[in-house]
Amino acid sequence: MNTSSEIWFAFARTFCVLFLVLASIILVFYLIKRFSTAKGVKGGKDFIKVLTVHHLSPKEKLVLLDVLGDTILIGVTSTNISKISSFETDMDFSSEANETSFKFSDFLTQKLGSSFKNKGTDLLEKGGR
Repeated sequence: MNTSSEIWFAFARTFCVLFLVLASIILVFYLIKRFSTAKGVKGGKDFIKVLTVHHLSPKEKLVLLDVLGDTILIGVTSTNISKISSFETDMDFSSEANETSFKFSDFLTQKLGSSFKNKGTDLLEKGGR
């Protein structure tokens, strides 16, 4: 017959083995994550850099990204991310920021100003008629 002390000893032994198995699984996953990062994929290089962010409302913003040398403007909402435009020219934001205070709206007007101005005046003319 099993006595009370034998039952508690079996319970403690089962709990210890379960703890060791779970701890070893966690350790193995940690070591895999720590040492299996491929070279160039997750290292010192940043392939995507956030150049600037302009908040339009609490859940909407414009984000200017540098992705592998290309500059991309994206719009981010709570439900959607969409590409607005991309720019081929390289821009150095650090020198502009040192010379004068860099404003995102000035950059946006400079790069997309003519197309937005034309579309905006067309919309105003259509709405006024």
